[in-house]
Amino acid sequence: MASFLFVLSRGPEDVTRATRCLHLAKVAADKGHKVSVFLVDEGVYLSNLALAERMKAPTGDELMPYVRFLQDKGATFHVCKPCAETRLISADDLPQGFVIDTSATLIDLAVEAKVFSF
Repeated sequence: MASFLFVLSRGPEDVTRATRCLHLAKVAADKGHKVSVFLVDEGVYLSNLALAERMKAPTGDELMPYVRFLQDKGATFHVCKPCAETRLISADDLPQGFVIDTSATLIDLAVEAKVFSF
């Protein structure tokens, strides 16, 4: 079993890229691999599940089924602390499986994983 880290800097402004990232994370988790998702920049908006619920790619892929699948598989969604603070997102706003984290954690995760960046 390998570890995969998906770094997502896109949010509602780029539904296609955000959805594709979580689709690939789902594939990795479905194959039994350890998956972490690190949300940076606009990607931190995906910690708002009410907003994420409305995201659908032109291919028809919806974001929320991927989020729910990853939550059920125990994947952790790391939310960049300064990115979240700038966008007025606090730890109290985060759903299950989402944690505020720093760039130091991002680097630590990357050392141990295959990294995909979106």
